[in-house]
Order: sequence, then C-alpha cells, then structure tokens
Amino acid sequence: MGPGPTVRKKPIIGLLQVAGVVVLMLLAFIYSRPPGVPDEASVAKELAASPGKPAPLVSVVRPSALPGQLAVTSTGSVAVRSYVTLTPQVSGRVVATSPALRSGGSFAAGETLVTLEQRDFILALAQVQADVTSAQASLQLSQAEASAAIANYQMLSPGKETPPLVAKAPQIAQAKAQLQAAMARRDIQQVNLERSVFSLPFSGRVVESTADEGQMLSAGQSFGRVYALDAVEIVITLAPEELAKIAPAEGRAAMITADGLNFEGRIARVAAERDPRTRFSQVYLTASNSEPLTPGTFVSVKLKGPAIENTFKLPESALQVGQSFWIVKDGAITGMDATILGRSNGHYLVEAFDYGDGIVTGAVPGAREGLPVRLAETD
Repeated sequence: MGPGPTVRKKPIIGLLQVAGVVVLMLLAFIYSRPPGVPDEASVAKELAASPGKPAPLVSVVRPSALPGQLAVTSTGSVAVRSYVTLTPQVSGRVVATSPALRSGGSFAAGETLVTLEQRDFILALAQVQADVTSAQASLQLSQAEASAAIANYQMLSPGKETPPLVAKAPQIAQAKAQLQAAMARRDIQQVNLERSVFSLPFSGRVVESTADEGQMLSAGQSFGRVYALDAVEIVITLAPEELAKIAPAEGRAAMITADGLNFEGRIARVAAERDPRTRFSQVYLTASNSEPLTPGTFVSVKLKGPAIENTFKLPESALQVGQSFWIVKDGAITGMDATILGRSNGHYLVEAFDYGDGIVTGAVPGAREGLPVRLAETD
C-alpha cells in the first residue's frame, strides 16, 4: 500500500514542470521584443493622439544629372608572355661576352652578346670563295670552247643549226651548275661567319646565362634565357559583372601602380576562357613603359569604363535598407527603387530619376511610406 500515492504524484509534478517551462518561454519572448519599434497601426494611433507633435527633420541632397563613369579596381602581377632561349646556330669557342649577358642585365636590339672564335669560319669562307672563282673560270672556258666550235661548224656547214654537242651545251650547263653550287656554299659560310657574332633583334633583359670567355658552345645547345621588354604584361582577374562595367574591354585605358610607381597602360586582350573554378576572366594589360616592371611584382590596376549619360553621384548615406532611396515629395517621404550602376570612392553612381524635393540622406526614425517630414534646411 505504501508505494501507491507516490506513483500518482509523478504525473502531476511533470505537468507542473512543463507548464513552468512554457511560462518562462513566453516571458522571454515578451521581454526580448525590441522597444520603441511600433507597427504602422501604433504609429498612426500615436500621431492621431498627438496631432501637435512635429514631423521629423530630414536632410536631403539635390544632385544634378551629369555624365558619369564607372571605375573597376583589381590587383594582379607582372608576367612575361614568352621567354626566349639563347641558342647558337653554329659551334665555336667564346672569345668575348657583353657585360649585359648576366642575370638581370639589359641589352638593346642588335647589341652583340657573344662572339665566337671566327678563324675557322673565315678560312672556310676563303675556301669556298676559291671554289667560286674556279667554277667561274671553268664556265668561261666552256663558253669559249663552245664559241670556237660553233664558228668552225658554221664554216663547214653554212646555214645549218649547230648541234648541242658541238656547241658544248652540256658542258656549259654543268659549269653553270658547279658555279651555282659553289656560290651557295660561299653564302652558307658567309652566314656562319655572321652567326659567330650572337645578337637579338629586340631589347630585353637577361634571366640567366652560362656563357663565358673560353667556353665551347655547340650549335643547338642552350646557354641562357632572356625576355623581350615588349613581352612584359600585367595579368589581373575580373568577375563577369566587372567586365560588363568596362565593356568593350580591349583598348580600355588603365592606371597601373607597382612598387609605388604609376604607369599608364591599356587592356591588350581578355582570355578566351574563364577559370573553371572561380568563373573569373584573366585580363592582360600592357604598360606604356615596361622596362622598370619586374616579372613577379604585385600591382594594382584601376580601369575606367565608358561615359554614361544622365547619372547621379550620391553619397553612401543616401542608400537605405533594401537597396532603395527615400525621396521627399509633397512633404512626405516615399520609396524610390533606382538603378544603381556601381560604387566608387564612397559614392554610388545611379541612373537619374525624379526626386521631387530631394533625396534623403541618413536614417529616418520610424521611416515608412508617406511619413510626413520636414526638410532640415528650411527650418
């Protein structure tokens, strides 16, 4: 009989505990409501109860519609479009190198970088020049013999055409071919002699070089790497919406800042494909003076888009909650969903619209559609 009353009390205690939790949750909800945020009905009731209460003061701006321009900023780095491998076309021993042929050195177009020993090339050229002279003599001899043979034949057979064999046509053709071959060998040796002096047709900088006096260089064997100054470019990435702001992008002017120095530049091209992960596009720019730019340097770039007619330049304080604006019209505020073109230097560039008595700046306590307000500048 003793345990019976205890069993009947347990459900009652559980219900009391649940009821206590519900009460605590209701109290927490009531006291957690932010004070001073009445709904529209409460505000209307309050205004009706206190008709003498003044309308809130608001500050406004009255911008003029002017041409605007969007700007896009980005960061990137200096890169090289392509490197050039230093490779001799002839073999030989190095007898002289330019002081510029060192890592970090700069050279001009046509400047001699490496000179190979030229004695072998000079001798080879002299030898083939002698072959040319010999071939010329052989041709002249064949032509003279042919002239004599033709004259004798005409004396013996007047009025008849001289046969090719009598006119020594095969011998003359062979002599001409030998002369042409000798001249070709001479031209090859002349080119080899010129190639013993190594230079490049562009101005650039040396990345690395292993050539030095006394070293033997072999044809086709690399001895360094350089890049042309006009191969230096700036690479940045832009989102699709940023590219849209400056469209058309190619040829667009840019201001490039690198290591505290400013350079003028232009967009040369936009990558044909977007990055498959970020969906951004790589944009390549060229600077007006690329010589001071070192590959690998981080840069900041500012791009200016095309001019846009009829725009407002509004302060950030004019933008209200919901990406809209309040305007004052007939003594009350009303919402305006204007087209925001972009943001730059603490201002919004907005398509021009009819703003009535002005565009409100800053927050308006209890703001709502149709709320009567006073302009601060008229008080």
